[in-house]
Amino acid sequence: HYGSLTGLNKDEMKKKLGEDKIHIFRRSWDKPPEPLSKNNPYHPLNIEIYKDIPKEKIPDTESLKDTYDRVIPYFKKNIEKKISENVMISAHGNSIRSLCKFLFDISDQDISKLEIPTGNPLILKFDENIKLLDAKYLDKERAKDLIKFS
Repeated sequence: HYGSLTGLNKDEMKKKLGEDKIHIFRRSWDKPPEPLSKNNPYHPLNIEIYKDIPKEKIPDTESLKDTYDRVIPYFKKNIEKKISENVMISAHGNSIRSLCKFLFDISDQDISKLEIPTGNPLILKFDENIKLLDAKYLDKERAKDLIKFS
């Protein structure tokens, strides 16, 4: 949830707040953008698909840490035990960045450097104890080089 940046494209964000500030909001660990007004049509409170979610659980903005705090418990409860079944996960960039932070044990500082290429699946291989053994992008030519695996 990009708070007050919701509904703006990257160029509009940069014009409104400047490139440095946008980078902080989009890539930092614990610095969320300004909250989105509850009256804004882009606020989840005003979108039909979210009508069954308790209002107190719908944030006005989120940092990557907030996303992590939602994604990782869900992953541990619903996905981790199914890893041996060849699971495919498709999600928003910050959800994927959160999951990669967890799986690759990326520090709070280094997570800002992680770039996930759009539409290039990251293939992960685990052992029977769910220890990560290997990671590679399906399309090597469009792979990002920021995930180091040893």
